[in-house]
Amino acid sequence: MIFQSLIELYDRLAINDDVPPYGFSMEDIGFFVTIDKEGNLIGDPEESRKPIKPNVFEYYLSKTPYTNEVNVRAGGGAKETPNFMVDKADYFFGMSGNTEKNEHHSSFVNLISEVCSNSSDEGVIAVISFLKKWNALDSIGLKNWKEISGNKGKWVAFKLFGDSQFIHERVEVRKLWTNHLLKKEYKKGFSLIDGKIHDLQTQYAQFKFGSGASLVSFNDVSYESYGKKKGENALISVEAEFKSSTALKYLFRSKTQRLQIAETTTVFWAEKKSSVENFMGILLNPSIEDKIANIPIQKFLETIRDGKLPDDIEKEKELKFFILGFSLNKARLSLRFSYVSTVNKMMKRLREHFLCLQMERSKKDDVICPGIWHLLKETVREPKDISPVLGGALLRSILTGVNYPQHLFQGVLGRIRVDKVNYLRASILKAVLQRNYKMEVPMSLDTERREIEYLLGRLFAVLEKAQFDAIGNVNASIKDRYYTAASTTPASVFPRLISLSHHHIGKSDYGDISDRRIREIIEHIDTFPALLNLKQQGLFAIAYYQQKNAFYK
Repeated sequence: MIFQSLIELYDRLAINDDVPPYGFSMEDIGFFVTIDKEGNLIGDPEESRKPIKPNVFEYYLSKTPYTNEVNVRAGGGAKETPNFMVDKADYFFGMSGNTEKNEHHSSFVNLISEVCSNSSDEGVIAVISFLKKWNALDSIGLKNWKEISGNKGKWVAFKLFGDSQFIHERVEVRKLWTNHLLKKEYKKGFSLIDGKIHDLQTQYAQFKFGSGASLVSFNDVSYESYGKKKGENALISVEAEFKSSTALKYLFRSKTQRLQIAETTTVFWAEKKSSVENFMGILLNPSIEDKIANIPIQKFLETIRDGKLPDDIEKEKELKFFILGFSLNKARLSLRFSYVSTVNKMMKRLREHFLCLQMERSKKDDVICPGIWHLLKETVREPKDISPVLGGALLRSILTGVNYPQHLFQGVLGRIRVDKVNYLRASILKAVLQRNYKMEVPMSLDTERREIEYLLGRLFAVLEKAQFDAIGNVNASIKDRYYTAASTTPASVFPRLISLSHHHIGKSDYGDISDRRIREIIEHIDTFPALLNLKQQGLFAIAYYQQKNAFYK
């Protein structure tokens, strides 16, 4: 199902030339060499990348001749697997840093000669002339050589002096490469995708995660069977493999159809071109920093939460929608989850999620419909400490409607004990209690609620307020010193806190108000329990938050 859907996506994108044809791939060009028609080098190699921040670049994307053999090249055989017209510095120049790579360069030259033997294209002739004259040791003297031959240099391309396009982008050169590929022979057999006989691909494409990872791979002979090697154990046609991997590469590069949460990469698309494709990632995870830009998104999310759909989405609500979640597992690209739904059901899931989170705000700028990253940040002290597993699990809960991950609940409780209860943390606790425990939790203070943990949370907030009214801000408040004990082992601390409150009440100008509030709650408490479980601790925190909010209405 996944492969078929990706193939259909490729066919749809190919209509508008949004994906490259067979034998080509969208690759990052880091540098280019300008040559004249006689193959003479014009100046030094130039950059086709732009620095975004230190050691991070935005590269020029080009439809580049490419094969799976190049995609997966590694080890001793790599030197015999050059790319056509465009390649890394060791193939292109014959040097890697200060080390000669003669065999790599020779294979690069030989492939160009083989593909272009009868060409009269002036760009091709210029390249062949350049390669005949080139001395690999001259590479060291080139400007920016360290960057060109480094990991951030990416691919190096040729450009003919006076032309705006690279030589590998010329129509004649593309035809030469395509005709060369048509001569290649493959083993034939039944493809597992459609059950028909095709040319079979045994090398699955790798994706740029770390050292490269493949969606389908066999990295040990114990996983192989009947004497078959690598991809022969999961047969797929050359065409199907190319289309599915190219579509996936397109999604991984997309800024609107890809969502990165910790180590989980999620991609999504509709069966037909839809406006939902372009903003689903933003809906799920709006920027934390850019609040002004998020105003339209927040308004849209509020519309979804209220059970409505914008007119353009209403027309597309029955479109199929596909979601894949990936993570890198050593050399394999691990599929964490896959989900097929309709646009209407997706919007419904989003609405359910935001309704679960709905909570009375404590400040005007609290985010009404928080994104995933907003929620994950509330579980840790530093964003770098966010669990790589939690992000994917939370996204899956939102998209499928299954229970929220328990670690989300526990993480928030842990942060509350050492920090504070804020709007987002209270919202998360409410969402988990409603969905996982089927508990009805109010958005704001409910003075008629009688669960012991809810009463204790309210009481703790009232006792804290009594202290504040009496002595103002102090270095260590009741919350700082007693919250953990009060929310986990109430019997050990509440009698002492109530006794302490008598002193605060007598000292404060608002003592009568505090005394009345305390009595109104205590009259419904028979005994203080020895322990509160995790679920009760969650409701305790919500009550504490809501009672504090009520003080300032």
